[in-house]
Amino acid sequence: MRIAISGTACQGKSTLVKDFLEQWSSYTTPEKTYRDIIKENNLDHSSKTNKDTQRKILDFMIEEQQKYRSSDNVIFDRCPLDNLVYSMWSCEQQDSDIDEEFVKNCIPLVRESLRDLDIIFFVPITKVAPIGVVEDGIRDTDKQVIEEVDNIFKAVHRDHETNPKTNIFVVDDKPAIIEVFGSRRERIQIIKLYIDAEGDAMNPGNLIDEDVLKNIEKLNEVWEDVDPEEHSLIKKEMEKQRSNRLNT
Repeated sequence: MRIAISGTACQGKSTLVKDFLEQWSSYTTPEKTYRDIIKENNLDHSSKTNKDTQRKILDFMIEEQQKYRSSDNVIFDRCPLDNLVYSMWSCEQQDSDIDEEFVKNCIPLVRESLRDLDIIFFVPITKVAPIGVVEDGIRDTDKQVIEEVDNIFKAVHRDHETNPKTNIFVVDDKPAIIEVFGSRRERIQIIKLYIDAEGDAMNPGNLIDEDVLKNIEKLNEVWEDVDPEEHSLIKKEMEKQRSNRLNT
């Protein structure tokens, strides 16, 4: 499968990629990332990003994804959707050269590229178990910017789940977007609900069986701290499973 980890800055995405690779050794991750593009070209980025930066990163991400086939097991640290979200955020900033026309022109490229992904694990901001962040000279550590970008990610996630006329995703050929949160161990436990020991996707319709339900119930302290407005897909699935059990 082709998997990406997405979300705003400082949420432990790179750490999650590392933990994922330790759990599923059949997967690989590209040696070169968008960070290298920023460094190699000395690009302004994050809250200071511009058209040149966003387009160079988008082109790189698309080209990188195209190197892999559907039969490959690969995980990416960010994907073109992240690039689009940052462009959307920057479009609203007064001192940015990114405008609506630029975003509009990027959407078809991003939409088509997302067909090359099977799952996007989205790491939202929650009140749960913050992950330690290592400053790398690339991450934006401005709290307001981080939260604003996170809000756009959440809006895009809702668009993915509820809008049959979305222009960001190909409706009948889009990757699943699944929230993961909690401590490092808990994030991996959540991913195990969707990926089996061999690294393959769980069969649709059997997402949470009795054994998995027992395991996920151990994470109740996670659910208690999650903002209800974030509409966790996993939490909703748990509640549905419990309801079904009570009605049978």
